[in-house]
Amino acid sequence: MDPPVNVAFDALPGATVIYDDAGLVIRINAAGREILGVTREQYLGTSAAAAGWDLAEASQPAPSQHPALEALETGEAQRGVLARVVRPDGTEAWIQADALPVLELDRSVSQVIVSLADVTRIVLEGRSPYLRYQHEAVRAVTEDLATSRLDPGAILQKVTATLSAFRPGTWAATLIRKDPRSVAIVAASNVDPGLGQYTREVQVSGRVPLPPISTRVIESGEVVLLPSIKYEDFVEWVKGDLADYMRANPPPWSGPVDCLGILVVPMHARGTIVGTLGLYERCGTHLLDERDVRWVQDVADRVGAALDSAQLYVDAVSRLERLSALRSVGLAISGSPDLRLTLQVVLDRALVALRVDAADILLVDERDGMLTLAASVGFKNTAIPDYRLPVNESLPGRAMQTRRIETITDLGAFSQFRRRSLFAREGFQAYGAVPLVARDHLAGVLEVFQRSELQPDQEWLEFLDAIGIEAAIAIETSTVLDRRKQPAREALTHGRAPQPELSRLEQRILGHLVEGYSNQQIAEMVHLSHSTVKYHVGQLLEGLGASNRTELARIATREGWV
Repeated sequence: MDPPVNVAFDALPGATVIYDDAGLVIRINAAGREILGVTREQYLGTSAAAAGWDLAEASQPAPSQHPALEALETGEAQRGVLARVVRPDGTEAWIQADALPVLELDRSVSQVIVSLADVTRIVLEGRSPYLRYQHEAVRAVTEDLATSRLDPGAILQKVTATLSAFRPGTWAATLIRKDPRSVAIVAASNVDPGLGQYTREVQVSGRVPLPPISTRVIESGEVVLLPSIKYEDFVEWVKGDLADYMRANPPPWSGPVDCLGILVVPMHARGTIVGTLGLYERCGTHLLDERDVRWVQDVADRVGAALDSAQLYVDAVSRLERLSALRSVGLAISGSPDLRLTLQVVLDRALVALRVDAADILLVDERDGMLTLAASVGFKNTAIPDYRLPVNESLPGRAMQTRRIETITDLGAFSQFRRRSLFAREGFQAYGAVPLVARDHLAGVLEVFQRSELQPDQEWLEFLDAIGIEAAIAIETSTVLDRRKQPAREALTHGRAPQPELSRLEQRILGHLVEGYSNQQIAEMVHLSHSTVKYHVGQLLEGLGASNRTELARIATREGWV
């Protein structure tokens, strides 16, 4: 039975809710119902534990549970607790709650009286901005992570842009790549838009592998918080290559910058640090403090977990693509005697699996030992010159020996002018090569090119080696076939052909072929499958240098092989 309505209590101007010793609502006045957007019937008997209040921190740490339950457990008053409440109609309200326990003579709590105040306007107008960041920014980033495609770079770009819209300044995120010696850095700023491009230029310069502040955070696992630091002191504090670069190439601030506020926190995933998330802002009325550390760290850890999942997905897709590429190349090698066609398949698959912009294969000309172009893909200039290079030319030779991808900062590294000018037109910034070795001798080289920064991991380099081995196998297979066909060609040229060494089965198949029987008919005669007979016919065509069955039958009849 519901308690009777107390007219005096219901008319109290202050919003009040009374809970019993089990944390259930036994009374709520009209002002309380208005703030929470409920009717008396809806709220009576509901549990504080199921109220769904999203607690926030104000002047003191927020309790770990609803303030009424906290008061019941501790017997102490809970004052100034801030919470975000979602009303039944879907609207949100910010409330400040004071929970006062009613103590019996034995000091047990019989009831808790909770007074409420609507502070929605104060919070939304920014008088307590960190509360808005703590909830709205975190929620917006969470939505970004739920809708972003599973790509680490796309996630970082979207998150930094979202955060910049919430808290003006430059947001920068660093992600440790699979090779821990390199990182990806993404920055966004709604105040100084040019700083995003500036950050990319710093990376392309190759002089700053990781900003010193991020290095400190990653190595120590501790937050860096500098609420106010003079810009000149900041540059001095940075030191090293980055400080030199900033002096020589000042950041494109949209206005004078005398003072900076800096906050950089670690990003965690599966118990490890995977990068950093940082805010660089001009000093204003709201300086960064420990309250900002809490919500930025919350965002960073959510982003870190999402990045880890995205990287696992990307790795799985890459491995699948590379396995598929190797299988396609193997089929091309076994199914086509045309070397140039096979090499083109190798390059097409390598381009996709390695995610590079262009690739080519140079073969060693046995006449003079020079490298000549055999196949290429991805070049914008369709009329690639037929250049010839010495095997020991600086870049191909160095890259083949080290198996490393090199950044092209000086096109003079290419000794041949025509090739140097081609690379300049193509805009390549990264280059790598792997030797193609067949039967312990150099048969050629596979080169890859990228028009942007390229920092491959160990799996990438291993696949480059694997695709190089497949290309070398294709070259060797083609060489062997040519050698097998050469005697037949010479015999046809000189009007003589020695008796070929054929097995008894091959002799029978050749005899039936000369008689004009089809593969299916021959299969029935020799009691083998159609595919087996087809294979042996193909071997006879290649081994005896004939282009088709009719020519093979004519040669065998003329030379008396059957």
